[in-house]
Amino acid sequence: MLRSGPLLAFFGLTALAGLIAMRIWTLPMIEAAGLPMLDVRMGGYTPDEVRAFLASLGAEGRAAYLGPQRVLDTLMPVALTAALGLLIYRLVARWSWWIGAALALVPLVYFAFDMLENAQVAVILRAPAPSDTMAETASRYTVAKAEALRAAVAVALVALAARAGERALGRGRKKGKGPMAFTVAIDGPAAAGKGTIARAVAAHFGFAYLDTGLLYRAVGAKVTEGADPLEAAQALRAEDLNAEGLRTQAVAEAASRVAVNPQVRAALVDFQRAFAARAGGAVLDGRDIGTVICPEAQAKLFVTASPEVRAERRYLELVEGGHEATREAVLDDVKARDARDSERATAPLRPADDAVVIDTSEMSIKEAVAAAIGAVEARGAKA
Repeated sequence: MLRSGPLLAFFGLTALAGLIAMRIWTLPMIEAAGLPMLDVRMGGYTPDEVRAFLASLGAEGRAAYLGPQRVLDTLMPVALTAALGLLIYRLVARWSWWIGAALALVPLVYFAFDMLENAQVAVILRAPAPSDTMAETASRYTVAKAEALRAAVAVALVALAARAGERALGRGRKKGKGPMAFTVAIDGPAAAGKGTIARAVAAHFGFAYLDTGLLYRAVGAKVTEGADPLEAAQALRAEDLNAEGLRTQAVAEAASRVAVNPQVRAALVDFQRAFAARAGGAVLDGRDIGTVICPEAQAKLFVTASPEVRAERRYLELVEGGHEATREAVLDDVKARDARDSERATAPLRPADDAVVIDTSEMSIKEAVAAAIGAVEARGAKA
């Protein structure tokens, strides 16, 4: 799966290369007509300026504009649009993924008018006798394009400022008299042992502990009773996490199904982030803690094991709890849950780029806990 970070870097560098190429190739043609560069002024051109520019182009300039220049005029806006869209989404999605996705569409408006402008200029250059209406249409496109680009840049700058303010306020809280917040994010597939490890890590360091999977189990339990998934998530209360029956197979399957619902996940994000930010430290385990909920957690672990090992653990847990189950059915369920969790469009299960991966397939509980505590201590936590 491609990640937005490398894509953002690629499109950002491509847009920069395009701007440099425009400085070398395009700017001399525009300056020859006595016009200001649109990408510097970001104001668009008047109909008279468009006519002056077109009139200044000789046969060689027209051929270049209809040839290599058109390729550059397409590639650079594509890269710039993608870079701005990805940047806006990455900055805003930590608060709300759907607002981030909506705002990320603003650069597309710039791209649309840029393509309309290029097409209109090409029509004028090919016309034997361009009309004033053609120049006025091209002018309107340049102005709309400039306004859309200014709006996209403004959205990105506001998001950057908000993110910087959030970080500054977070640092300010840490300098207070209360104990410093330290977040441990533990992700991994079902029955990998992350819950056991998370509880042991929380106890060792004296941190608060939240099993975020219980949030989805609590929602799943309500859904099995006929509730709407989104309404169940929005109405979830702390005491719902202590309800009986949350560890049954039916509730586990329901939890996995509701977890792929973007609206349900969004409704539970604030609850999890508020818990993670509490003074004194917090440990959260789930599927997307280190990648979505707490991407800036001081310590990130990804606890995993082979499907067969996890299925055996789950089977023994169910049998000990008095539930009927077969090893084959449990293994099939584990594989199905892995597929749903890793292939869902929203917050798929995967290790964070900077997570420490702990494979517990051949580890005892004591060894796995020791490895986790060592990894968290390496990130600066103190018992």
